[in-house]
Amino acid sequence: MKRFIPSKVLPLVTASALTLSPLLALAGPGTDFLAAQVKAVRSLVAQPAKNKAAKAAIDAKLMAVVAPLMNFPKMSEATLGKRWSECTDPQRARFIELFQELVFHSYMKRIRSANEDYSVEYLDEMAGEAGRVEVEAEAKTKKMEVELRFKLTPLKAAYEVEDVIIDEVSLVENYREQFAQIITKEGFDGLLKKMEDQVKKLKG
Repeated sequence: MKRFIPSKVLPLVTASALTLSPLLALAGPGTDFLAAQVKAVRSLVAQPAKNKAAKAAIDAKLMAVVAPLMNFPKMSEATLGKRWSECTDPQRARFIELFQELVFHSYMKRIRSANEDYSVEYLDEMAGEAGRVEVEAEAKTKKMEVELRFKLTPLKAAYEVEDVIIDEVSLVENYREQFAQIITKEGFDGLLKKMEDQVKKLKG
């Protein structure tokens, strides 16, 4: 039975996988690609942000790395599930924008506030159909060990992440459950409002 991972844990775990030096037990094209993105993100996160303007400038550079890595439009559609077809084009566009910012700023806040040391070991890489790749890894902190599986889709000269499975729980499915509860109680516009408020809070 799959277990539900609270939203506070998801950013911390996934952020560790995107920002820490990997131990490459078994290299492959997907693993090599992720390792290169890790290096780019780590170098930016290490830069000091002395004020809000500096932080915003660093975040813009980080987003330029992360946005092409994560297929936010496809993840957004998968996150909404059947409700995607019920949305207007402007609603879809706004949701994609907010979902991208929500995921990104949640991760960045966790990264910057974490005081623990993390390590990530890449364990295996499995080839799928049409060039798809799944990369298995294990993230370790002083308090926990977490199994990770990245689902990658090939691009012309790179990959993009379709989903991240954290201890057998899909990031997309986890958000889908949370968003569905909000939509049921407050409607889709209520969800957008909550996302807007949370993004503002995360940006500080």
